[in-house]
Parts: sequence; C-alpha cells; structure tokens
Amino acid sequence: MKLPLLLLAALSCLLASCATCWSGGIPLRDIEERARTQAVVDFGNTSHAKVYRGLAHPEAAKATYDKQVAKGGWVEIEGFKFFEQPLDVPRENIDKVLALYNDPDSHQAWGPKTKCAGFHPDYAIVWTSGGTRRVLQLCYGCHEWKFFGPGGMLLTDISEKAYFGPLTRKWLKKPR
Repeated sequence: MKLPLLLLAALSCLLASCATCWSGGIPLRDIEERARTQAVVDFGNTSHAKVYRGLAHPEAAKATYDKQVAKGGWVEIEGFKFFEQPLDVPRENIDKVLALYNDPDSHQAWGPKTKCAGFHPDYAIVWTSGGTRRVLQLCYGCHEWKFFGPGGMLLTDISEKAYFGPLTRKWLKKPR
C-alpha cells in the first residue's frame, strides 16, 4: 500500500515541477520542422562556441536583476543580458547540447505560456561561422530554445525527453 502512495507522490511532485508555464507535447508542424532542419544547416563551424549565463529574470527576480545590471559586467546577446565572462563548459558538453538541438525529437511546437514571466534565457551558446554570429538561447523556465542564424530566428519548445534528460542535469545544469 505504501509503494503506490509513494509512486503517486513522486509523480505529483514531477508534474508540479512542470506546472510553471510549459505545456509541451505538441509535435513540430511541417513548416517548423523544415525551419529547424535549416537552422541546423546554418550552424556551420561550432568549434569556437562559448556559453554565457543569463542574468536573473527582469520580472520574476527584478531586484536581483536590477543589481546585476547596475554592477555591470554583462553583454547583450539578441535582446537579453548575460554575464560578460563565458562559462567554463567542457567542449564535449557544448557539442552534446548542439547535437541534442539537431535531434528532431528534442523539439515540440512552441505554445503560448500563461503562467510564467516570459522567455528569459538561462544560457546562450554563441559562435561565429563564415563571419556570421549564431546564437542558441535556452530558457529552462519556459522549456524553450531560440536559435538565431543567417536564416532568421526559430523558437520551439524543448521536448520532455530532451529537457528532463542530461541537458538540465549534466551538460548545462539548471541554475539554482
């Protein structure tokens, strides 16, 4: 009797942790899949990619964000502020995150969010290839990733499989 109750409690906790604002579960439509495929082609040479950590959320943690902005030491990348100093992330982890983005099963159609303070990336992976900057932003609160490249911008939800796997637990851990 205790085991089913423990399993039910664990499932409830897992679902509650997802209840922030993410809906998920909607497969990419054909046009989105074509855009995702082109984004991966647009990656080019990623050998010099760097990872930046985003400042606190400007609405959800306004006081902290304001202090970070006032202190300085940040750069703006595609409309969001990140700490100026890149993180020391192993090259292997960057490659794994980019390979995960390449996996069609790691994406779901973007869905509007109603319970969160809005997209604000926890991380940005930034690199230049062929003289053009590329940026992959990851928002763990909304479970979204946004790619900026020569072909434009693509915003999709991060699938459950990708989000709850090594992405947030090993490669680029969820910030505390």
